[in-house]
Amino acid sequence: MALNVRLSDRARADIEEIAEYLEQNWSAKVKMDFLIGITDKMEAISEMPHMCRESANQPGVRECVVNKHIIIYYRIVDNRLINVLSIRNTRRNNS
Repeated sequence: MALNVRLSDRARADIEEIAEYLEQNWSAKVKMDFLIGITDKMEAISEMPHMCRESANQPGVRECVVNKHIIIYYRIVDNRLINVLSIRNTRRNNS
């Protein structure tokens, strides 16, 4: 059974910021690839919440690599919900 995925306000802001950055600095295609990749990975996490490794720095937080530039940070809540905390673009220092 798939878990529901909830985006934090920070994760939503991260998606918007990264999408804008990609369109301005790369292309609309790269932006769309990012959005599709994020959506696909969140669907996979929903089906297999333990598929990504636990963070060495933040107990209870999992790190899911979308591609070599994008990492999703999330927490599994009561085995019922995926709470996406943030999304990092490794092309930039946006910690």
